[in-house]
Amino acid sequence: MIQSVYMYHMIHRSYVIRMAGQITYKRIPVSPSTWEKLSLIKKPGETFDQLISNLVSERGKRDIIRHAMHVSEEGEYLSLDEAQEAWGLDED
Repeated sequence: MIQSVYMYHMIHRSYVIRMAGQITYKRIPVSPSTWEKLSLIKKPGETFDQLISNLVSERGKRDIIRHAMHVSEEGEYLSLDEAQEAWGLDED
């Protein structure tokens, strides 16, 4: 049995589709255990849309940090001047 989280949008989220003045909502099927976990971390007064949006934002930040750490451990670096020269960029 799958429950659905409805994405309620108050302002302008990518999940909202506006058609002739109507707002439609996207449904995301989740398992009952996922629904319960989301409900446990949701703050009072917070919508599931706000919760999921915040989780997505945090995930993006975490992914950037992981990538930067990976590059710092294993990557090769060019100075800005070397990169500009390698890519044929002018300082104009």
